[in-house]
Amino acid sequence: MRIIQKKLFLSKEIEIKDKHVKLKSKDLTGSQELIIPIEEFDISRIVYQKNTDNVMLVITLIFGFFFIINILNPANYSDDGEGLIGVLIFLFSITSLCSLITYVKSKHIVLIPTLNNGYIEIFRSRPNEYEVDNLIDYLDKRIAEILKDKYGTIDKDLPIEHQLMNLKWLHERKVITDLEFEKLKFELTGNQKGTNSIGYYNQ
Repeated sequence: MRIIQKKLFLSKEIEIKDKHVKLKSKDLTGSQELIIPIEEFDISRIVYQKNTDNVMLVITLIFGFFFIINILNPANYSDDGEGLIGVLIFLFSITSLCSLITYVKSKHIVLIPTLNNGYIEIFRSRPNEYEVDNLIDYLDKRIAEILKDKYGTIDKDLPIEHQLMNLKWLHERKVITDLEFEKLKFELTGNQKGTNSIGYYNQ
């Protein structure tokens, strides 16, 4: 599964492979590519962030207001209009520049935590929220499948204590439900009691 995201001069490509996620980013200064194992992502701690630079937004609105006032003011058209044109060009330029800065500094993103690469930042609504949500849901399912296969398989020939720790870890990460956890724990420990001398954990 893959999506491509673009915002002005920045582009991102997120592709979910069988066992890893490939992340590409490119802007005017260069490009970067990361390959991260799927099991390193932790969707349970995902962060949705949306904010706007309010100072720049207010400045934009103020200059935009004066621009409109000057256009609509009949008194400005009483002479040859040469001074008005200069004022309008100035106000329009400042308003456009402030609008661009406000747009660039505004954020509507998703931060996905990883074990070794910090937070992975993707745009929330590019190309649209539906596709981004589908990507996150698919990644969540792949994480669960891989972690269950790696840490949630019961092996009677291995020490119980270590396997039980793995099950608790899966449960804490919400990879398995309460019911799945209890079922796997019972399958692992059965009716054993106490802890024996070779490191096997028994309830």
